[in-house]
Amino acid sequence: MKRVFVIGVSLVLIVGVALLAMALAQSTTIVATQGTPRIDGVPGDHEWGMPVSVSLSLPVMAGGGPENATLRAAYDDEFIYLSVMWQDPTATQNIRKNTWTYDDATDSWARSGDEDRVYLLWNINAPDFESGCAAYCHVGAPAWDAVDTKMGTNNPGDMLDVWHWKAARTNPVGYADDKHWVDLTNADNSETRLGDSGSGFYSSNKSGDLPQYMDLHTAEFASPFLFDNALADFDSTMNWSDGSTIPGYFLKQPSGSRADVFAEGRYHDGIWVVEFKRRLDTGNPDDAVFAAGQAYLFSLGISDSSGQNKNGVPVLNLRLSSR
Repeated sequence: MKRVFVIGVSLVLIVGVALLAMALAQSTTIVATQGTPRIDGVPGDHEWGMPVSVSLSLPVMAGGGPENATLRAAYDDEFIYLSVMWQDPTATQNIRKNTWTYDDATDSWARSGDEDRVYLLWNINAPDFESGCAAYCHVGAPAWDAVDTKMGTNNPGDMLDVWHWKAARTNPVGYADDKHWVDLTNADNSETRLGDSGSGFYSSNKSGDLPQYMDLHTAEFASPFLFDNALADFDSTMNWSDGSTIPGYFLKQPSGSRADVFAEGRYHDGIWVVEFKRRLDTGNPDDAVFAAGQAYLFSLGISDSSGQNKNGVPVLNLRLSSR
């Protein structure tokens, strides 16, 4: 029986390696060349590798993201760098998620708006990543009914690394949200998309049906962003003018593994450029590891003013050139 078991395990490993090799061969490859580009959301830095155009042909939910994106990559002794550039399909810079707006006619405040986003999904130890993100969508599966997003890994102990850039909630402080996905048996309160250890980037600016805070320095707040070092308690008795706005979140500096992914996104007349920077090996178990001369499958999704609807590509291949 032991010999049969060993043969069975070996066969599974052989099949898994073959599927991975096939996925690498069939997917679009972005080559990370040696260089140290500046992470500023400005295109044109010669430290990046060659640009590669990819088609975002997979609509998720209602779709609505861009149809194409251009990717570039680089790495040095410490960091991996990735640039994602796309033309916004609605030519709008969506950076006002859940913004409060005052209506003078009803003397009330209401929240509206969303944000543009980028999702990067990396494998840590899942053996079924050859089909990318499509393997981890469980819409319609009864066992996942209690999970809000229906996204997670398939086997106990499997984990995926997620970099989630948010135009309103992480970009203003210079990061992408570093998260990870797990399976149902390792879910936290039926949530399979978990933040890495440490503190996050934002908190909801809401107290009942009103904002909780306003800007310490400017009552008639025009900026879409509110930071935790400039908060004043919201004063509903002020003489607010019709259309006054207050941000839906207050932002703060993250900490721990949650703060592993630096990111800077800039909007250039209808075109977003979002650049990422992360250590090759953070030393954290909830992060993927990168090394020179190796190739890594990943998935990409881009949303236009939505948290669920997006366009994506299930599998891409990032290859770090040899030193």
